[in-house]
Amino acid sequence: MTLQQRFKLIIQRQVGFKWGDPYVPSIMAVPGEAPRTSRPSRLNSRLLGRTIHTLSRPERVFTQLALYHPDLFDLHEQKMLWPISSSHPLFGHPLMHGSFPHPVRGTTEIAKEIGFQHYEIVVAGPDGQRQRMPFPYMGDLLLYLHGEKGPYALNWTVKDRKVAFGELRSGQAKTPMQQKKDRIKAKLRATLEEAYYDTAGIRTVQVSLDMLGPMLIQNLGLLFPMHGLPLRLEPSLQEDFSFAVKEAVDEGVPPAMIAIKYAAHWGARDQFICQIYQDIWYRQLPVSLLDPILIDQPLSKDGPDVLSVYGSLFEEFSS
Repeated sequence: MTLQQRFKLIIQRQVGFKWGDPYVPSIMAVPGEAPRTSRPSRLNSRLLGRTIHTLSRPERVFTQLALYHPDLFDLHEQKMLWPISSSHPLFGHPLMHGSFPHPVRGTTEIAKEIGFQHYEIVVAGPDGQRQRMPFPYMGDLLLYLHGEKGPYALNWTVKDRKVAFGELRSGQAKTPMQQKKDRIKAKLRATLEEAYYDTAGIRTVQVSLDMLGPMLIQNLGLLFPMHGLPLRLEPSLQEDFSFAVKEAVDEGVPPAMIAIKYAAHWGARDQFICQIYQDIWYRQLPVSLLDPILIDQPLSKDGPDVLSVYGSLFEEFSS
């Protein structure tokens, strides 16, 4: 796909979006679109009712962490940063009825102010004349959450390591001069995105995979695929089973033992096992995601809550 084709595709998907329309990311995690060096993933979210397209392992993990938060009501991945002034990302949302949040300033205007050379390409205009146009930048994850003062947006820019925010291609061998250039570019690119969202009162948070413990990453990967699987059990049976599992966890009994007991009477053992994981995901079964989740062993319910440990990542404004 040429840059001109990619430009046209991004504009086609992002321009004209209105709340109530299905969101389509600028880049999809499919062959021919995802960068060759990326690790694309598609996550099916029950909350959003659609497939989320992530382009790296860190994006996938942080998407799962975002979806675990009970205050999250939507998420836009690979969202275009408008080159020209545009409305606030939440403008027009039903929860914002009667509100008129600040718009965002265009990236071209901000780039000039900070001395950043905005990326441009040559495209054919409506009259067939070739002209230079600013190629839109993309963010990683834009979260929408319920807050004490109403809904708010939160921008997560995602890397594998914290050091990567300070230098482009930080893992590659390069000359000191190239390293200096890449550090300057990384700083200006980060400043551009932060300033873009700051104009609309939206906080930008730099998140990296090395901020998270390996057990949390593993548990998110375990629970997320289970969270949306359909359960065919009767609601009253589900409620009874969940209560029995909670009692078992409180008493230090492996929850798998309860699943085996119920399956011996009702069958559908996989359904009961799946419900255990779903109860953990939906926080109906208070289990620490920072400790191993092995249902054939007693589960830890006294460990710290992951959303308390990483709560600052979700704050509307830094404290």
